[in-house]
Amino acid sequence: MPAEPSTLSTWGLPGMFFVAMLAGSVVPVPSEAMLAALIYNGTPPVMATVVATVGNVLGAITLYILGQWVSRGGGGALGRWVARRREKEGPRMARVEANLRTWGAPALLMAWLPILGDAFVLAGGFVGVRPFPFVVFVTLGKGLRYAFVALSTTAAM
Repeated sequence: MPAEPSTLSTWGLPGMFFVAMLAGSVVPVPSEAMLAALIYNGTPPVMATVVATVGNVLGAITLYILGQWVSRGGGGALGRWVARRREKEGPRMARVEANLRTWGAPALLMAWLPILGDAFVLAGGFVGVRPFPFVVFVTLGKGLRYAFVALSTTAAM
């Protein structure tokens, strides 16, 4: 028997897309919790997983584009904010960029990681990872994360 729907889960798949897209950018939003709530309340797991993955990857693409733009000296106030954040993250960001230079686009499989994943995505734009490999590896990493959440939720029901 489905539980009383949470506020987020009443938004359905369009809400899942929007929340996942925000979560793929720098906005901390509980996309995994919403995915679990949707599945628990009857949304087909495969459909919910695909919608969450597509939304999250589109959010990541915004960070990637921002990284490219700032690496070329653009962005105005936003570019300066990113540069300050990059300096503040110092060693961690340097490690992420070094990993991307060493391993290339496959390092973007780590884009699913909380907090650190955003650094991988942004660094992908900074170091100039080509768009197609970027999308492939980010989609694979994020898709596997959402598939794990969906399978875990289905198993717990």
